[in-house]
Amino acid sequence: MNSANDGQHGEPGPGERSAEEVFTEFMDAMDDTVKQSGTTWPGWDRNDTADYVSEPCGVHARADGRLYQRQIKGGPVDDPQAAVDRMKAHWESKGYKIENIFDNRGPNTTGIEIIASAPRGVVLIFTPTKSVSFIMVMGECTVDPAARKKTT
Repeated sequence: MNSANDGQHGEPGPGERSAEEVFTEFMDAMDDTVKQSGTTWPGWDRNDTADYVSEPCGVHARADGRLYQRQIKGGPVDDPQAAVDRMKAHWESKGYKIENIFDNRGPNTTGIEIIASAPRGVVLIFTPTKSVSFIMVMGECTVDPAARKKTT
């Protein structure tokens, strides 16, 4: 189903989902990635939903919508390649599209990174290394004016 037909089949079209829906999906994607990562994330608390500020994004025009985005830092992973392989299998099982895998391991580089996108546009990036790991999630863009307010 392409975006041109989404609204005709009970699914909201691009940007039409509520700020609450896209924020919940964003938080769920972050939490799911944390749980599948194989390491610890001291700064992450799924229940702490305060102080998220959305960023401009485009649905029909350049900056007509807003999206939620966050990067968190976590602990080390003993085997970054195995962690990426597990995440890839998990994301594929959820119907996510694997966009790219960058293998930057070398004498002066950080490691390996996997990028995926969910069907409605959430983008997930997982970067496990032997010293520190990162997760970044960018949520779906919405034109709901409520997304312009800081979350509480």
